[in-house]
Order: sequence, then structure tokens, then C-alpha cells
Amino acid sequence: MWKPGEVIINRRVAEDPVARRIRSLCDGVPIRYVDDSKPGTVAGASEILADAGTLLEKVLAGKQILHLAPAAAGVVDTFAMPDDRIMCPSFERLKLASNGCFYRCDWCYLKLTYRAAFPFITVRAEYAKIQDRIRRRLRESDERVIFNSGELADSLAMEHLTAAGRAFIPWFGRTDNGYLFMLTKSDCVDALLDLRHNGHTVVAWSMNSEAVSRRFEIGAPPLPRRVRAARKVQEAGYPVRVRIDPIVPVPGWKEAYAETVERVLEEISPERVTLGTLRFEEGFYRMRNALFTTGRELRDMVEGMEPMFPPERIPHRKRPAGGKYSFPAAQRVEIFRHVIREIRKRSDCTIALCKEDPAVWEAAGLNPSRCSCVCQLA
Repeated sequence: MWKPGEVIINRRVAEDPVARRIRSLCDGVPIRYVDDSKPGTVAGASEILADAGTLLEKVLAGKQILHLAPAAAGVVDTFAMPDDRIMCPSFERLKLASNGCFYRCDWCYLKLTYRAAFPFITVRAEYAKIQDRIRRRLRESDERVIFNSGELADSLAMEHLTAAGRAFIPWFGRTDNGYLFMLTKSDCVDALLDLRHNGHTVVAWSMNSEAVSRRFEIGAPPLPRRVRAARKVQEAGYPVRVRIDPIVPVPGWKEAYAETVERVLEEISPERVTLGTLRFEEGFYRMRNALFTTGRELRDMVEGMEPMFPPERIPHRKRPAGGKYSFPAAQRVEIFRHVIREIRKRSDCTIALCKEDPAVWEAAGLNPSRCSCVCQLA
């Protein structure tokens, strides 16, 4: 079980049950207190960050720091993709944890998107206040609403410290139209198995080739442990889904991902599978050599990536944007077609692509008229 190298607690929640739990489980870990949760305040209180110089050093140092913050106004919000050329509908976010996790996946977009400014892991206390905000959102809708807790951090990686799942899963199970979406690489699921979820919590696993995971998803549980965890959760009656993302075209990738699909689908029956391949925001891609830690293999593999679209003026962007940097469309289509064929040998589950061009959906044999990603309820 992971323990942080340092815990920094906002004094407003120093006696919250989550703070008491974290202190009891982090015996011997330095505990520091701050008056607010502004990035500069938290970072300034950290002795670990004081020794970090480069951006990458700060990113890696920040993975040792756990900050407990109050339930800020934005803990529940709506995410909308600013570029409508990419298939990705809006969805509700539930930020029980944010700024990433302690895994060191080399392509994680949060390295730059948040960690440059927020070089620490944040978890939220004041669960009752958060539930009040969710309740208000649910009253606004006559439809079912699913809240994504895995957009800004792994949904279960810190469950042993926060017990957030144990607090929120039964709570969602008692609502009429509220659903919780959890996305994880973790295998720490035993605490969830006896909860009364009533089918209102969907758990999705990010799976990858065992060789790819070992090389590039440093610190995350290997594929066999993730599959066993997913099987346990499915046997406990939860809806289970799978992301195979990013698919990384290492030498022998076709055989590697065929084996991955076979191992996953031998053990579990996911409702849905979402596929994606390597893609980067422009800023991350331009700074990749300062952010990758696993050597030349990944750097060489992504050399020559280009924007997915011709540059176009996007609202709220200072200059024309071409979308994420990725492999050429023809290469992405080849990757998706191969993995889809392997899935179809074993399952008729719904398949979707993550943040992709509708033309690529069509070329891969999928219907782009509506997104059916694992994070969507219907």
C-alpha cells in the first residue's frame, strides 16, 4: 500500500474524518498544515519540492506529496471538449482527487496540464458537502446523470487512504438518477466488494499490453493484477468496462495486443471497451523530451507526430489549433481495426474510440453518430 512522503493538510479540514484517517495510516510521514490550498501555499510548505529544480523533478517530487483540501466550489463541474472536431461529448466531473496520482505513466497528460502549476496530489475532504453539490446537480435533471471521478486522477489508487469509494458508492446507490464512474489501474478493490452499489457505480479499468505497461506505466499494477481486480468487482455485481488506451505500436504490437485482448476477455465480460492510441496536447508534445523518463524508445516512436487536423480557430484559444498530436490517421485506423477484430472474436460489447476524429471512427468500422465511450452512461 502506497504511503506519501509528505502530507499537507488545509487547516479547515484538519479534524475532518478523512484527515484523521490519513494521519492514522501515515504513521512516520511528515504532516504539515497550511491556511489555504493555493498552489503556491501548498508547494511552499513542502520540503520535498524545495529540492526539486527542473520541471520533471517537480513532477516526480509532487507524486510523493498528498494534499488534503476542502470541498472547493469546482469539485463538481462539467467538462466540454473545446475542439468539436474530436468525438467527445460533455460530461460531469467529480474531483474527489485531482492533479494525478503516484503512478508514473510516461505519457500522462497531467504531467504538464496540471502538475506544472499544481505539483502535488490533491484529495478532497468534506464528503457531506460534496454530496450536497451532487444532489443539487441531480435535482436539475430529469435524466440519469453519471459523474466521472477518473478524469484528473486514478479513481481507486488512493482509496486505502481516503475511503472515498466506501463513502460515495453506497450514497450513489441510494439516489434515483445519480451514477458514479470510476476509472482505474488499481487492484485495491477488496473494500468495495461488500458495498450496496445497486448498479449505480460503473468501474472501468485501463488495461495495456503487459510489456508496454512494464516499460511505460511505472508503479502501476501489472495487467494480471488489474484483470483479477476487474473480475472480483464484476463478480460483486458492478457494471465493468475496459479502456485499452494508449495502444502503443512497439515492435510486435499486433501480437502483444491480441494477447492482451484475449487475457482480458477470458476473465471478464465488459459492457463496453474504449480504444485509444498515443496522443498529446501540443504543449506536452513540444516539451516531451523534458517530460519522458523511460528513455529513447518512446521518444523515437512519437517523433514526427503531427496535429490531427489542419489548424483552425477554436473558441477560447489564443491561436489556431490543430488538435492533439498523434500518428497519421491511416496508422491509427490500422491500429484500431486490428484491436477491434481481436475483440470481436470474443465479445459483442460496445466499442468506442477516445477523443478521435469521426472519420477515423468510420474507417475503423464504428458508428460516429454518438459517443459510446466507457465514461458515458447510455
